[in-house]
Amino acid sequence: MDKAAFLANIAAGLGRAPGSAPAVRDAIGVPDFWADRQTSHEERVATFCARFEALAGEVIRCEDEARLRAALDETLQAVRPRAVGAWGKNAPWPVDVEEVLAKWGAQRFGEQPVLDIDVGITGAACGIADTGTLVIATGGAAGRTVHQVPLVHLVVMRESQVVQSLGDAIPHVRVAASSELAPFVHFISGPSRSSDIENDQTIGVHGPARVICLLLQDGAGDA
Repeated sequence: MDKAAFLANIAAGLGRAPGSAPAVRDAIGVPDFWADRQTSHEERVATFCARFEALAGEVIRCEDEARLRAALDETLQAVRPRAVGAWGKNAPWPVDVEEVLAKWGAQRFGEQPVLDIDVGITGAACGIADTGTLVIATGGAAGRTVHQVPLVHLVVMRESQVVQSLGDAIPHVRVAASSELAPFVHFISGPSRSSDIENDQTIGVHGPARVICLLLQDGAGDA
């Protein structure tokens, strides 16, 4: 079949004459009823937690920063890692966890190689309620190897960082000084999953086998 006949066959399947212009689209972008959803802070957080956990992610909700630091320490004690890695001190941490990182002798990205670690600890740009997804914007002291290399990824985040949709997340991954997108943006919906041609699923082959979000209840209201 020559090129003209091939394209004519496709056009016929679409109900068009060969070479004709595509039909005018009546709707472009997200429908208004989806883009303009009015949800409360509590609804967004509850949806995020439910959907993240449905994807085998784990959420630990903490009422204040002291409890979050204690929960982080307790989680590390339960995991019993041989080595811990973390973002550098100048990374955009949403909660101060320096005391815990120092206790565990965390290797800090940008200060030393962070490769041979069992647990990686990071912040997050935001969480997406619609899909139960953590959004990790990396660059500078927020190195991506911290959450790509280890078997366990611990994420520190505030409830006020939970947004409704992917579109709502985009402004959170821009570098403030330049309004440009971060060098690398990762969307993490639970542990890493891989399936072969037989659809046999394996957890943790191309990333962490456990992802735990420590979520600070910071009273964001309905903003």
